Amino acid sequence: MNWDEWIELDNHYLRFHADKARRLASRGSKCVKVDSADSRAYDATLELLEELTAYLTERYPQMFKRTPHGLTNSLTNEDFDTRPDHLTVNGVKESPMSLCARLVQDDLAIMIEKADGQYYLLAGAILLAGFWRLEDKFGMPLSEIHTSGDVPGFKAKLEKGMLNFFRRVKPEAPVLRNNYFIQVDDELAWSSSIGPEDSREGTTIGWGTAEKDKAVGHHYFRSERQSLRRLPRSGGVVFTIRTYFHPVTEICEEPYVPGRLASAVRSWGEDVARYKGREKYGDVLLEYLDRKHQEQVEEGLEIEEEEEVRRFPW
Repeated sequence: MNWDEWIELDNHYLRFHADKARRLASRGSKCVKVDSADSRAYDATLELLEELTAYLTERYPQMFKRTPHGLTNSLTNEDFDTRPDHLTVNGVKESPMSLCARLVQDDLAIMIEKADGQYYLLAGAILLAGFWRLEDKFGMPLSEIHTSGDVPGFKAKLEKGMLNFFRRVKPEAPVLRNNYFIQVDDELAWSSSIGPEDSREGTTIGWGTAEKDKAVGHHYFRSERQSLRRLPRSGGVVFTIRTYFHPVTEICEEPYVPGRLASAVRSWGEDVARYKGREKYGDVLLEYLDRKHQEQVEEGLEIEEEEEVRRFPW
């Protein structure tokens, strides 16, 4: 990852900021957690706040200004006191993790290595995750986070490599990864199609509750841009999880996207298709994508030029 690209802000910032503020007010204790039994977790949240303060005021100087006590956000008129013995926003006391959450569009998670060599989720501000709840994953080791979520192929193909990868992550060498899902409602913070967010512990949350074959106007493309880097002082590995959320009908106005997305959805193995809920929307989605692709071809889309076009803007 290019260091200038650690945090991405865009013209949806105010929507994300408002959604986060609302969620912090209504369910902050469920969405923001720090392990009080391990002092390294709290120290890592303070370090993350320092890192974000330094980065944002350098990377986005028209929006964030350094002050003697922290920084200000000129877009939202918020004044952040980031000194460890103060920690306020507009004079209201908050945790460092909540302050971090209010600064960026990303959800944030910090993994801390314990004596057994596993990395544990010991701090997080997960406010706009859509499909998972911090309270279900908090305190778990990396492996259990993935197995509890039935991530396809994790045990067989990913577990060992991921653990080794975490041990090699360096402060000066952050990395990026992306994923994508289809969602059949327009709710950024929590996808109600998979069940109520406040379902009781032990209640199944998943695609089984979703309405089948909803009209394509209800289909949304949801992609997470995740960065990973090691915090230099505490050694924690911090995730930034930036969600991009757009109607399928909107992204399919882009040349080549309908055909590429249809090809991707058809390529999923049965385990991935089950995990991503294809059975609930696949027929409607693929019919629409195929039709849009055909329309683009008929309007002169040059299939053989796709690879060149996909290089844009790089």
